[in-house]
Amino acid sequence: MATLAKTIKSHRTKLSAVAAILFILFSGPTPKSLLIGLPFIIAGEAVRMWSSGHINKSSVLAVRGPYSLSRNPLYVGSFILGSGFMVAMADPRVTAVFFLFFGFVYWFTIRWEESKLSRLFPDQWATYSCRVPKVLPLRRIPEYRKGEFLWSQVFRNREHANAAAVVLVYVILWLKAVF
Repeated sequence: MATLAKTIKSHRTKLSAVAAILFILFSGPTPKSLLIGLPFIIAGEAVRMWSSGHINKSSVLAVRGPYSLSRNPLYVGSFILGSGFMVAMADPRVTAVFFLFFGFVYWFTIRWEESKLSRLFPDQWATYSCRVPKVLPLRRIPEYRKGEFLWSQVFRNREHANAAAVVLVYVILWLKAVF
């Protein structure tokens, strides 16, 4: 199970790129669906950007900023972003596959990453994982702990490349809807 989780985590960007291409090919966007999906796309990328500016991967356990509310805010942002694209693509079949794909990939990814973080930061992890929910605060909202947002960290984490890909996919969908 650990090997499968690590393999999926290691290749999730490639898997996501292939899935995005297939989703675009089979989608049926309209100008209206693209406009309705746009606020979710922007919100999802904003959450990802905010999260990327607070994380220094594998060297310090991120516990402030968005990480004080969710242990996986990047993936929350990805889900919002992806859901916005599903609205924009306007195809229930594509949407169903997205939800299955996202759940499968990120269930394994989160499992592998949390196992790794518990080994890297055993003392901090025990306290943090008890205080902060894995994904969304459904029972109670944890105390927000302000952190330092750094644009340099956003670039180090290559979130600018993800934002560029988001814009590119949106433009491709718009062209598909118009022509």
